[in-house]
Amino acid sequence: MIISLNLTDIVYVYFAYAQPQNFLIINAGVAIEQFGYGFGFTAFMLYLIYISRGKLQTAHYAICTGFMALGMMVPGMFAGKIQELIGYQHFFLWVCLCTIPGFILVALLKIDPSYGKKIKEANN
Repeated sequence: MIISLNLTDIVYVYFAYAQPQNFLIINAGVAIEQFGYGFGFTAFMLYLIYISRGKLQTAHYAICTGFMALGMMVPGMFAGKIQELIGYQHFFLWVCLCTIPGFILVALLKIDPSYGKKIKEANN
């Protein structure tokens, strides 16, 4: 799912370099990116639910989603300036490079393999 979330950025690398004029190609690329983002984002939301377990689960989940929003908002504030500095085409390559820490972090996560599985109750 991390691959689905991040590798769809390659669609925008293609768009930046090829600058297609065909409406069908553009729509297909955006559809691929949106599907990949939605699929990968689902895993992220489930991870937030996983780490929010405990006595104050709702509050912890709210704080996590706040950090998630901050994690999208802060880079967005600098994206235009970065694009101006390195150029339109190179910006999307930079975005792809910025996904590397996410891949490393996901590889280091320790998740309980039984999390989310239904526990069978013994019938008496």
